[in-house]
Amino acid sequence: MQIVARPLDLARSGPWLGALLLTALVAFWPTYLAPPSFRASSGYIHLHAATATLWMLLLVSQPLAIRARRVSWHRVAGKASYALAPMVLLSMALLAHSHLQGIEGERYAIQTYVLYLQLSLAVLFATAYALAITTRRSVALHARFMICTALTLIDPVVVRLMLWADPTPDWNYQWFTFGLTDLVFVGLIVLERHSRVGRWVFPAMLVLFGAAQAPALLALTDTESWQAFARWYAALPLT
Repeated sequence: MQIVARPLDLARSGPWLGALLLTALVAFWPTYLAPPSFRASSGYIHLHAATATLWMLLLVSQPLAIRARRVSWHRVAGKASYALAPMVLLSMALLAHSHLQGIEGERYAIQTYVLYLQLSLAVLFATAYALAITTRRSVALHARFMICTALTLIDPVVVRLMLWADPTPDWNYQWFTFGLTDLVFVGLIVLERHSRVGRWVFPAMLVLFGAAQAPALLALTDTESWQAFARWYAALPLT
């Protein structure tokens, strides 16, 4: 009996993206969604939470619309992304800037590390989205790049689950969260090895994600050049 290899059907990604969104809601419950935390959160946190949630809902809705053969709904969501994606990036930039204000000492040093995580994820999100729009006439390419925007959520979600379990780790949790993100890429690469179009997207994005992860893992955020950038960024009149 001959087994026919089938390409990965990205139109079935909706439930998986929905599961990622639900996991995010659990991860952010103690530090944001719980009533005391929610009331104490700044407007910048609320803006980022709202735009990120809307983005994930958009990603969930698009493959569902394709499966339901509601192409017009998919197009409406695509047009909405032109406004929503810049708002996601703006919220990330403002949130990162606000967290640098009025702190010093060890807390400031930690925050400059977090600044790199925030801005590097913003760059990865922007790159994946820009490529998704550039390749929107190719369903295979467009869908893959849109999925890559969602994969930027894995690190902040999983690291909060880990901090919930152990708030004072003696090792860098990013080794696990970045490794998990990369493992998802590897899984997608294996699953779509029989696809005829677009197989290069996930390997290429894995390289980009790995390059963005390296400075955090190798403690390059402690260098004077990054610290100088952090001081410059903190001094900008943004928040």
